[in-house]
Amino acid sequence: MKSKKMLVNIGFKKGFSSRYALVFYLVSALISITIQFFLWKAVLVNKSEFQFRQTISYLVLMQFLTLIFPKSSYELNDEIKSGDIALSLLKPITLSAKFFWEGVGYSLAKIVVIGFVELITYFWLIPYSIDLLSILMVSISIILAYILYFEMELILGTFSFYTYSIWGITTFKSAILLILAGNIFPVEYYPEIIKRLANILPFQYSFGAVGLVSQNPDIMMFARIALVQLIYIVAFRFIYIAMFNRAVRSIVIQGG
Repeated sequence: MKSKKMLVNIGFKKGFSSRYALVFYLVSALISITIQFFLWKAVLVNKSEFQFRQTISYLVLMQFLTLIFPKSSYELNDEIKSGDIALSLLKPITLSAKFFWEGVGYSLAKIVVIGFVELITYFWLIPYSIDLLSILMVSISIILAYILYFEMELILGTFSFYTYSIWGITTFKSAILLILAGNIFPVEYYPEIIKRLANILPFQYSFGAVGLVSQNPDIMMFARIALVQLIYIVAFRFIYIAMFNRAVRSIVIQGG
């Protein structure tokens, strides 16, 4: 427990060590929200005020998730390229736990500086009343989505053992997320075939599914989404362990 708290503190301090970057993140977030507001105001010009506010609040929530979710694939890639992976493997805490808890601390730093602004904007824009149960369901969905995204990041990062650079892989991941996750464009506006594909694959359950729960906090929908998130989390955990154990046996440190 003490080691986890220490790792969270390390991640939190890392976040504030790059406070100027966080300020730029904040400015970029405000600009993005402003652009989306007027863009969707034009797109939904003939729609009701309710539908406009529902759409824009959904997109603000997606921007918040994109902001706080970990980028552990880059962390693992950097450790392999620098050779620090050799020292990390000797520590009593697993590599995945190290990245997870440091990532939690870094995410908390982002929430303190930027996230509160986006959350205030989100609650201001939502066109319907909220209650404690709705907040609880959305919060659980976000936590599960965070863990699911972290597991996907670990799997991507493991390819660094073979490629030493995952820039191309992460670019491909970003393209897939753009189409299937619903974090840039609400899935409800997609063609039916893409919506069906998104409902099967894990990407939407890291982003768009959280938005669906926030817009329609129905207990049955929440239970279905949470169940799928848990299934993917467990499946990806086994995939990561198998990939990591195979890769670490043939590790070659760049420059070493």
